[in-house]
Amino acid sequence: MTRHYWMGGNRSYEQDRFFEHYLDKSLWQKADGPEQWDACWYTGMPDPHYFAGVGPKKKINHIPGNAALTVKSRLYRSLMDLRERVQRQEKGSRHLTDRLEFVPPVFSMPEDYHAFQEAALENPGKRWILKPKNAARGKGIRLVGDPAEVPMESSWMVQEYLENPHTMHGRKYVLRLYVLVSSVSPFRVYLYRQGFAKLASAPYDEENADNPYSYLTNPDVNALNLDAEVPVEFVDFDRYRAWLREQGHDDEALFAKVEDMVALTCLAALEPMRERSRVIGADTRGCYELMGIDCLIDDSLKPWVLECNLSPSLEVCAGPESGGDIEESIKGALVADMVELVGLNCPADEDSACTMVERLVREAQGELARSGGFRNLVPGVNPSAYLPFMALPRLSDWVVAQALSDRPLQQPQLERWSAEDTFSEDQVYLYDTRLGHLSSLNETASLIWLMATEGAGPDDIASALVDSAAKSMPAAPDAWAIRNDVWNALADWVNNRFLIQSEGQSAARATPEALRPPFPETSAMMSMVLSCGRFRARFFTDSAPLVNRIENLLEPMAVSDEAGRDSLPRLEIVRDTPGFTLILDGQVIHSRLPLSAVAAALANCLATHAARRDDIAVDAGLLVGPGQSAPLFMVGHCEPALRDAFTLALSAHWRVDSGRGALLPASDEYRVEGLGLPLQDIGREGVFVPAQSGLTGNTGQVFAVLVPTEEPLPHKAGLQAMTVNDALRHLIPCCCSEGGLPLNTEGFTRLAVWLESCERYLVDMNNLEAAAAALSGRCSEKAPQQASGSR
Repeated sequence: MTRHYWMGGNRSYEQDRFFEHYLDKSLWQKADGPEQWDACWYTGMPDPHYFAGVGPKKKINHIPGNAALTVKSRLYRSLMDLRERVQRQEKGSRHLTDRLEFVPPVFSMPEDYHAFQEAALENPGKRWILKPKNAARGKGIRLVGDPAEVPMESSWMVQEYLENPHTMHGRKYVLRLYVLVSSVSPFRVYLYRQGFAKLASAPYDEENADNPYSYLTNPDVNALNLDAEVPVEFVDFDRYRAWLREQGHDDEALFAKVEDMVALTCLAALEPMRERSRVIGADTRGCYELMGIDCLIDDSLKPWVLECNLSPSLEVCAGPESGGDIEESIKGALVADMVELVGLNCPADEDSACTMVERLVREAQGELARSGGFRNLVPGVNPSAYLPFMALPRLSDWVVAQALSDRPLQQPQLERWSAEDTFSEDQVYLYDTRLGHLSSLNETASLIWLMATEGAGPDDIASALVDSAAKSMPAAPDAWAIRNDVWNALADWVNNRFLIQSEGQSAARATPEALRPPFPETSAMMSMVLSCGRFRARFFTDSAPLVNRIENLLEPMAVSDEAGRDSLPRLEIVRDTPGFTLILDGQVIHSRLPLSAVAAALANCLATHAARRDDIAVDAGLLVGPGQSAPLFMVGHCEPALRDAFTLALSAHWRVDSGRGALLPASDEYRVEGLGLPLQDIGREGVFVPAQSGLTGNTGQVFAVLVPTEEPLPHKAGLQAMTVNDALRHLIPCCCSEGGLPLNTEGFTRLAVWLESCERYLVDMNNLEAAAAALSGRCSEKAPQQASGSR
């Protein structure tokens, strides 16, 4: 069936042509007018009636409430509101709050006029830039000469001027980033891999405040510079990043900061977009937003968000000689990838046979598969990273994050913020301490409030309500609807500041014994004390099939049943419905595990708890080398299957002991301790091989760090020397500090210093015999002085 598209707003052919060009002509036909369309491409912000009827089969390229980002003064306010809430969550800690320090202070007129004047008086050497709130293309922007002359009209704002921009060829530049919010519920944010550094047309001169071509980078402004040989110049990200590397800068580190800045900026507008969509009745499944975010890079290579542009220009601004051809190619590819990602060229289809959870996960995975040049930031590769920045995740956010995460997620835990409760005749009353307002809760809401303020997570509360409803209703209750209502009720209280997420406290708990389904008794109880690095725990399970599968894998880490064992953490794997649940000291680490996945989940749990204080735990292969000196070799790779396959192959070739996991103790500069974790046999899916006891718990000095590759190497020896930086790139994803956290600055530096003490090689997996012989030769030439200690 043919579908119809329509293009409207403050439009031009140049702005629209890519969208029209990349729609599949076999599916789409241009509508005669705005009355009936299945896809609308609107330049600017449409009136609310455009959102009537949007949904999975009818889409528009805007999200209600986007003004929280695209109006300059509201962008700053949104980010300040987010920072205030996160700061309150952290209670003095700043590891999250500090990540939000990427926006210069803004004063919105007229309400901030006096605050600005005070700031200008207190900082006489600081400069300020005056901007119209709703203008675009650099119109009206100028440096403030005399703060006293700043206009007070509501159309103006003043922003701190960043004095120390990074320059390219002596000229100031800003980065134009293309950002796509493809879904509000669940929230999904993407950053396009390509973009531009937009250069000013005159050399940067901080003293020349009267020259807009020196401090402004907008192409519409610089196009007027008749003295410039190239007034408008765009440098695409490929060339920009290559130039950074030539200057000795770490472009990967910079763009990691940029990605975090983009994700957090979009998160600041999440609740305003959800609320505005609710008010006008828009089904957000039919809404998406392509924005252009401009950020400045300062001379310390820190990104600063400047503004977020609605309907970013898709016209080609630069001439062919100054990047215009590349600009056209990138903008065309951007729109093409966007059209595919949001599914406009996919047949409109809804699978009503699947559950809501399955539908949400399938939609997210399908979108990721169509993402092309877009990199997903939220939920991203680590979905738990941005959940604390949401006022409270909605159920859809939570379900998708759990499905895409490679580790179990802890339910958010809540505590009172600006509300006090009181009880009367079995009813809960809430008093808003900010507004002085008293409200009553019904029976269900009272139960949700009491359980939440006593530390129960949203899904725990929902489970209790479902169980209660099942006992009182003739038909099975709608578990999804109850679950969704609980998450939404809690989110409403969080948005009203009645509750707030409690940072650093775990709300995930084991299923209460009384609620667990009965299982038949078994005599296959396993109980042992396990030691992995600095971590010791008493391990329990009572499943005979599981004992049969993992007993030999745990034996290398088993230690004597010593006195004081009752004080050890309790690590257990319990039979659940469905599968198995891994629990550490009452906290659910992983649930719904099939038998084949238990060993991997248990090994990951042990590895992430192996470090204490300044130790570094490395999830890498470890094996003894050949010869009398028996040096140690570490095998690192972010792909566990590839790493373990090479470790096992080399171990078999040399006929030496091997295992997985190493600890770099804080007390020893160069020696490592084997953790004794099992290795995954890539040839047999889900099967693990136990570590040899000769490595477990023993210490030694690593002679070389090896990184296997399936790509053939040009050297006949099958080896290629690596720099410390190259080795770090492969090893960092395998490292963690105490609590499974990424390495801090000190840990990163220490790891780099340690790597300098080792030889480092890229090893051709297809040329194992030659590589093994070459490594043996290297050991003979330079036998390390190494002694092995025992546990």
